[in-house]
Amino acid sequence: MKSNPINSSNRIIFLDILRGLAILFIFIANCYTFSGWWSIPDDITSQMNGSQINSILKQLTAVFIDGKWYSIFSILFGIGFVIQYENAQAKNQSFPAFFSKRMFGLLFFGLIHLFFLWVGDILTLYALTGFILIYFRNHGNKQLLIWSGVLLLMPVVHLLLMIGFDNFYPLLILNKLETYFLYHKIPFEVVDGQFDLYAFAKTWIESNTWKDFFTINFGMPLMRTLRILMEGRIFKVLACFLIGIWTGRMILKNDILQNKSLLKKIAVFGFLIGIPMNILLAVAKTQSGQYWTIINFVSYAFGVVPLACAYVASLALLLNSGHKYLSIFAPVGQMAMSNYIFQTIISILIFYGVGLGLAFKTPLWQVLLIVLLIYLLQIIFSTVWLRHFRFGPLEWLWRMMTYQKYISNRK
Repeated sequence: MKSNPINSSNRIIFLDILRGLAILFIFIANCYTFSGWWSIPDDITSQMNGSQINSILKQLTAVFIDGKWYSIFSILFGIGFVIQYENAQAKNQSFPAFFSKRMFGLLFFGLIHLFFLWVGDILTLYALTGFILIYFRNHGNKQLLIWSGVLLLMPVVHLLLMIGFDNFYPLLILNKLETYFLYHKIPFEVVDGQFDLYAFAKTWIESNTWKDFFTINFGMPLMRTLRILMEGRIFKVLACFLIGIWTGRMILKNDILQNKSLLKKIAVFGFLIGIPMNILLAVAKTQSGQYWTIINFVSYAFGVVPLACAYVASLALLLNSGHKYLSIFAPVGQMAMSNYIFQTIISILIFYGVGLGLAFKTPLWQVLLIVLLIYLLQIIFSTVWLRHFRFGPLEWLWRMMTYQKYISNRK
């Protein structure tokens, strides 16, 4: 029996708003890479216009944004998984076959994004981890929460094992990276497992020919793999997916979005635990040494997801209180994948050498203003687009790949 896409009229507006906000704050986190700010040494940033406000903005991003909204986006992925599973069950369809096709479609877009556009792609990781998620579709709620707790701690365990056995195996990828980039005459000197990040980032982002841009980009998936392995990112993503499955069940079957008492408890405990741990996380990221690395991983495990859950609960409470203006973010959320990839393309054209070349020259406060302007334009574009079409352009292609048939997109 063939499956059919979920009708857009069945969307839960809360999820679209949350997804739209996640796209905004993920963009803010990503702009540090797009603009080169992730690699600029402090002695250079201190000489830039508005150095004090730049420093404050950087610290606020580390505490309140980095990791939190990417975790929310992962939780939303798990909620979407539940909605699709319930839809398939109601129609007596094979969910593993359907969801596998959906993940292959997502992997297609992710690999194009990763190899041709940007090293920070999350779609590829989501797609590959999504295949694992199928195994958990029939797990009970208690099992899901236990698994998610264990998985959130696994990056810490993984780090301690690498330290204990003195075997940081992901660093072996550095040799492959060095070979690839030196072959293409791109500066990439590794000394004691470290390399000059600033010099490499300038070479990459300031490349002013598309040939050099793509040559460097084709090697960047190795760097992405190295970082994912070092951080234990697969554990983190899968944990948030499982929290999302639990949340999705609570939304669909227990009406958790109307349970103000529970939402308040989640928000209060999330902020009480999350804010101190994320302040510690922000401090740990600025320090060097094995001790601080362990603190970094521990504070991430205990701080990021609680604060993310506090944000989700707070948004639900705001909507329950009648703050309907938040619905302006919903169109961006309905076109989340399109807007996510459009942000990459627009940022490349603004910051990279193949575009306007504003990277490394623009103060952070101006970078963030550019990001907000782009996002405002995305709100307008998404709102207008969805007046005439049912799905975003890439979402439409993704659906046709999943259902393997033509789907009319015009309203």
